[in-house]
Amino acid sequence: MIKSRSIKRIGTLAGTLSAAILLTVTQASAVTAETERATDVNGPASVDSWECASSGESASVGWNATVCYSQLGDWFYLHDGKADGSSAVVDWSIRDAQGRTVRYGAVFNADGAGAVRYKNKDFPDGSNDTIRFRACLGHWSTKLITAGTCSAWVTRQT
Repeated sequence: MIKSRSIKRIGTLAGTLSAAILLTVTQASAVTAETERATDVNGPASVDSWECASSGESASVGWNATVCYSQLGDWFYLHDGKADGSSAVVDWSIRDAQGRTVRYGAVFNADGAGAVRYKNKDFPDGSNDTIRFRACLGHWSTKLITAGTCSAWVTRQT
């Protein structure tokens, strides 16, 4: 009788745990990554509100990648600063007021060293959402960011 109760409790616990894991996986998979290539050679008309991050060497030697975000029109600026075989990448995510990720993705500048490219996005305005972004290096051919190449995160309102 005691073994039967223990087995039932273990079964109930296992079922509850399985349901919790399934719910977590279902919620997490509701947001799909947006992986895109920056192709615009002309950016926004106004460049008054850029917030930037850089990855790589240093300002005196030259950054490997510089990425910027403008809240005016939701533009990304990507500059590939070195002929190193990597693309400049902006890794970004949009978070709601509760800190949950509601959109995320990466934009690659795959047009070579010295190239400046722009990507226009459409993020919600007037909400309590924030954008986090950082400069990274990666490869457009694989759509992957190279580990250990990213700057610190920069956060601002959308």
